Amino acid sequence: MTSQIDDIFKTERELIEQAKESLAINEEHGFIKIDDYRELLDSYIKIMNNFFSLTRLSDKQQQRTRKLLERLSRYVSPPLFKKITHGGERGELNHTKRVKLTIFFSDIKDFSAHSNNLESESLSVILNSYLEEMTHIVNKHNGTLDKYIGDAIMVFFGDPDFTDDYTHARRCISMALEMRTRLSELQKTWFELGYPHPLQIRMGINTGFVNVGNFGSLERMDYTIIGSPVNLAARLQTHAQEDQILISHETWGYVRDFVECSDPLHLDIKGFTQQVIAYELKCLKEDSGTQIASLEDKVRNLLEQVDLSKINKEELIDIMSKL
Repeated sequence: MTSQIDDIFKTERELIEQAKESLAINEEHGFIKIDDYRELLDSYIKIMNNFFSLTRLSDKQQQRTRKLLERLSRYVSPPLFKKITHGGERGELNHTKRVKLTIFFSDIKDFSAHSNNLESESLSVILNSYLEEMTHIVNKHNGTLDKYIGDAIMVFFGDPDFTDDYTHARRCISMALEMRTRLSELQKTWFELGYPHPLQIRMGINTGFVNVGNFGSLERMDYTIIGSPVNLAARLQTHAQEDQILISHETWGYVRDFVECSDPLHLDIKGFTQQVIAYELKCLKEDSGTQIASLEDKVRNLLEQVDLSKINKEELIDIMSKL
């Protein structure tokens, strides 16, 4: 772009220099020709015309870039899109890291069987309306939409925007409960479209340390997560019944004061040698909207986030004063 600007203004700069030299010579001899002023003025006019042309070109380029980014935003979750477009050259997304996230999986139970009862156009309408509504809820709760897998949805909380583990888990379960409520409302719309069979979703949620970052090849990469906690979240989802939300014991530890759950369930889950403790998520507690995390929760979160062996007394006092 710099070389193009230089080319555009090169000739005009030369004319200006020539006019200035001519004016200096004439002024030295005690007279100035009006033609010298006219030549200088014409050069400035040319420069201004080129400047306006360049500005219009830049505006058009910005419009094209803005439209391209708008299209790109449909394929990337908002937190990740913001990180890509506003991250500068710091390269936060160019490496993998190990962090604790809360992971969510959902799918529509027996969707393949349901799809056999639908025309392709009706199937597209129902599936797209479902995914659109669920995605809106994901974004509302600041989740990172990892991918769609047919009718399945994979979401995680805690990256690229980190708050704290408690907030991530509570956002995730609030999202899941809202999804379940919204699906029941969508059933009415689909019934009016001529599809009388209700759709039920199954959801699984887990919290744990995973590897997050870019995985793939130089030609194609995905910003995603891998690790055993991801597998457990997926297994809980497949183990859930219709309209059931299963959460792991790890997630339950972060939200137990925030939600109503079943008694512990001891599940035999494929891929795990020991029984997995899980809970059925039922609803939010009545006062959860105004509930403030207890001091016990805050201290526990502090111990998980801070390496006490590496901070001095003054730093510890400052941290504790914020509890």
